[in-house]
Amino acid sequence: MRWRLACTVVAMTLVAACSEPPDKERHQAEGALEAARAASADIYAPEPFQDAVADLKKYDEAVAQRDYRQALNHALEARDRAYEAVKEAGNNRAEQRSQAERLIQDLGPLVTNATAKLTGAQGRPVGPAADRLRAARDAGTAALQETRTRMANQDYPGVIARATPVIAALRKELPGSEPAPVKKKK
Repeated sequence: MRWRLACTVVAMTLVAACSEPPDKERHQAEGALEAARAASADIYAPEPFQDAVADLKKYDEAVAQRDYRQALNHALEARDRAYEAVKEAGNNRAEQRSQAERLIQDLGPLVTNATAKLTGAQGRPVGPAADRLRAARDAGTAALQETRTRMANQDYPGVIARATPVIAALRKELPGSEPAPVKKKK
Protein backbone atom coordinates (compact mmCIF):
# COMPACT_ATOMS: atom_id res chain seq x y z
CA MET A 1 0.00 0.00 0.00
CA ARG A 2 2.81 2.41 0.86
CA TRP A 3 4.52 1.56 -2.41
CA ARG A 4 1.40 2.53 -4.38
CA LEU A 5 1.02 5.72 -2.43
CA ALA A 6 4.68 6.66 -3.03
CA CYS A 7 4.37 5.93 -6.76
CA THR A 8 1.20 8.00 -6.95
CA VAL A 9 2.86 10.94 -5.19
CA VAL A 10 5.90 10.76 -7.50
CA ALA A 11 3.68 10.54 -10.59
CA MET A 12 1.58 13.51 -9.47
CA THR A 13 4.72 15.52 -8.74
CA LEU A 14 6.09 14.80 -12.21
CA VAL A 15 2.81 15.75 -13.85
CA ALA A 16 2.60 18.96 -11.82
CA ALA A 17 6.23 19.80 -12.56
CA CYS A 18 5.64 19.45 -16.28
CA SER A 19 2.39 21.43 -16.38
CA GLU A 20 4.05 24.84 -16.52
CA PRO A 21 6.95 26.12 -18.61
CA PRO A 22 10.33 26.22 -16.87
CA ASP A 23 10.51 30.01 -16.58
CA LYS A 24 13.27 29.97 -13.99
CA GLU A 25 15.61 28.14 -16.36
CA ARG A 26 14.67 30.46 -19.22
CA HIS A 27 15.57 33.48 -17.10
CA GLN A 28 18.88 31.84 -16.24
CA ALA A 29 19.55 31.28 -19.95
CA GLU A 30 18.64 34.90 -20.75
CA GLY A 31 21.01 36.10 -18.02
CA ALA A 32 23.79 33.92 -19.39
CA LEU A 33 23.16 35.32 -22.89
CA GLU A 34 23.36 38.87 -21.56
CA ALA A 35 26.68 38.01 -19.94
CA ALA A 36 27.85 36.58 -23.26
CA ARG A 37 26.84 39.76 -25.08
CA ALA A 38 28.67 41.84 -22.48
CA ALA A 39 31.78 39.70 -23.06
CA SER A 40 31.47 40.36 -26.83
CA ALA A 41 30.89 36.66 -27.46
CA ASP A 42 29.04 37.57 -30.65
CA ILE A 43 32.40 38.83 -31.97
CA TYR A 44 34.97 36.62 -30.24
CA ALA A 45 33.00 33.36 -29.92
CA PRO A 46 30.23 33.55 -32.51
CA GLU A 47 29.57 29.81 -32.85
CA PRO A 48 28.70 28.94 -29.24
CA PHE A 49 26.91 32.28 -28.90
CA GLN A 50 24.68 31.57 -31.91
CA ASP A 51 24.08 28.03 -30.63
CA ALA A 52 22.86 29.47 -27.32
CA VAL A 53 20.54 31.89 -29.11
CA ALA A 54 19.20 29.01 -31.24
CA ASP A 55 18.59 26.88 -28.15
CA LEU A 56 16.63 29.70 -26.53
CA LYS A 57 14.51 29.94 -29.69
CA LYS A 58 13.93 26.18 -29.52
CA TYR A 59 12.82 26.68 -25.92
CA ASP A 60 10.14 29.11 -27.08
CA GLU A 61 9.01 26.69 -29.78
CA ALA A 62 8.79 23.83 -27.27
CA VAL A 63 6.78 26.00 -24.86
CA ALA A 64 4.39 26.92 -27.68
CA GLN A 65 3.88 23.18 -28.25
CA ARG A 66 3.49 22.67 -24.48
CA ASP A 67 6.44 20.27 -24.44
CA TYR A 68 7.88 21.56 -21.17
CA ARG A 69 10.42 18.80 -20.72
CA GLN A 70 11.97 19.63 -24.08
CA ALA A 71 11.75 23.33 -23.23
CA LEU A 72 13.64 22.67 -20.00
CA ASN A 73 16.37 20.83 -21.91
CA HIS A 74 16.69 23.70 -24.40
CA ALA A 75 16.83 26.32 -21.65
CA LEU A 76 19.57 24.43 -19.82
CA GLU A 77 21.48 23.91 -23.06
CA ALA A 78 21.17 27.62 -23.93
CA ARG A 79 22.49 28.57 -20.51
CA ASP A 80 25.44 26.19 -20.74
CA ARG A 81 26.35 27.27 -24.27
CA ALA A 82 26.14 30.92 -23.29
CA TYR A 83 28.57 30.30 -20.42
CA GLU A 84 30.83 28.42 -22.83
CA ALA A 85 30.68 31.42 -25.19
CA VAL A 86 31.72 33.76 -22.37
CA LYS A 87 34.75 31.61 -21.58
CA GLU A 88 35.75 31.19 -25.23
CA ALA A 89 35.26 34.90 -25.91
CA GLY A 90 37.59 35.80 -23.06
CA ASN A 91 40.28 33.49 -24.37
CA ASN A 92 39.91 34.60 -27.99
CA ARG A 93 39.83 38.26 -27.03
CA ALA A 94 43.09 37.94 -25.07
CA GLU A 95 44.71 36.10 -27.96
CA GLN A 96 43.62 38.72 -30.48
CA ARG A 97 44.77 41.52 -28.21
CA SER A 98 48.24 39.99 -28.05
CA GLN A 99 48.31 39.56 -31.81
CA ALA A 100 47.16 43.15 -32.34
CA GLU A 101 49.86 44.47 -29.99
CA ARG A 102 52.54 42.50 -31.86
CA LEU A 103 51.34 43.83 -35.20
CA ILE A 104 51.48 47.43 -34.01
CA GLN A 105 54.96 46.80 -32.61
CA ASP A 106 56.03 45.42 -36.00
CA LEU A 107 54.41 48.20 -38.02
CA GLY A 108 56.16 51.14 -36.33
CA PRO A 109 59.74 50.04 -37.14
CA LEU A 110 58.75 49.07 -40.69
CA VAL A 111 57.44 52.59 -41.33
CA THR A 112 60.61 54.03 -39.80
CA ASN A 113 62.83 51.77 -41.94
CA ALA A 114 60.91 52.69 -45.08
CA THR A 115 61.34 56.40 -44.34
CA ALA A 116 65.05 55.92 -43.64
CA LYS A 117 65.51 54.00 -46.87
CA LEU A 118 63.70 56.69 -48.89
CA THR A 119 65.72 59.52 -47.35
CA GLY A 120 69.07 57.76 -47.02
CA ALA A 121 72.05 58.47 -49.22
CA GLN A 122 73.00 54.85 -49.80
CA GLY A 123 70.74 52.23 -51.34
CA ARG A 124 68.03 54.78 -51.99
CA PRO A 125 65.44 53.34 -54.39
CA VAL A 126 64.58 55.22 -57.57
CA GLY A 127 61.79 55.10 -60.12
CA PRO A 128 58.98 52.58 -59.65
CA ALA A 129 60.72 50.94 -56.66
CA ALA A 130 60.76 54.29 -54.84
CA ASP A 131 57.13 54.89 -55.72
CA ARG A 132 56.09 51.48 -54.38
CA LEU A 133 58.07 51.96 -51.18
CA ARG A 134 56.68 55.48 -50.70
CA ALA A 135 53.11 54.19 -51.20
CA ALA A 136 53.71 51.33 -48.76
CA ARG A 137 55.24 53.72 -46.20
CA ASP A 138 52.32 56.17 -46.52
CA ALA A 139 49.85 53.33 -46.12
CA GLY A 140 51.84 52.16 -43.11
CA THR A 141 51.77 55.59 -41.52
CA ALA A 142 48.00 55.85 -41.98
CA ALA A 143 47.50 52.29 -40.75
CA LEU A 144 49.65 52.93 -37.69
CA GLN A 145 47.48 55.86 -36.63
CA GLU A 146 44.28 53.98 -37.35
CA THR A 147 45.38 50.82 -35.54
CA ARG A 148 46.39 52.77 -32.45
CA THR A 149 42.93 54.32 -32.37
CA ARG A 150 41.31 50.92 -32.85
CA MET A 151 43.52 49.47 -30.13
CA ALA A 152 42.38 52.21 -27.74
CA ASN A 153 38.79 51.26 -28.61
CA GLN A 154 39.61 47.57 -28.04
CA ASP A 155 38.77 46.70 -31.66
CA TYR A 156 41.36 43.93 -31.90
CA PRO A 157 39.90 42.24 -35.00
CA GLY A 158 39.95 45.65 -36.71
CA VAL A 159 43.62 46.16 -35.80
CA ILE A 160 44.53 42.75 -37.19
CA ALA A 161 42.56 43.26 -40.40
CA ARG A 162 44.05 46.71 -41.00
CA ALA A 163 47.67 46.05 -40.05
CA THR A 164 48.28 42.63 -41.60
CA PRO A 165 48.16 43.58 -45.31
CA VAL A 166 50.09 46.82 -44.72
CA ILE A 167 52.86 44.97 -42.91
CA ALA A 168 53.01 42.42 -45.74
CA ALA A 169 53.32 45.23 -48.32
CA LEU A 170 56.09 46.96 -46.36
CA ARG A 171 58.00 43.70 -45.91
CA LYS A 172 57.74 43.05 -49.63
CA GLU A 173 59.29 46.44 -50.40
CA LEU A 174 61.91 46.22 -47.63
CA PRO A 175 64.00 43.10 -48.26
CA GLY A 176 65.43 41.60 -45.11
CA SER A 177 62.69 42.99 -42.87
CA GLU A 178 61.11 39.64 -42.08
CA PRO A 179 60.68 39.07 -38.36
CA ALA A 180 63.17 36.82 -36.65
CA PRO A 181 61.87 33.29 -36.18
CA VAL A 182 60.69 32.49 -32.69
CA LYS A 183 63.10 30.12 -30.97
CA LYS A 184 61.47 27.13 -29.39
CA LYS A 185 62.33 26.28 -25.83
CA LYS A 186 63.82 22.87 -25.22
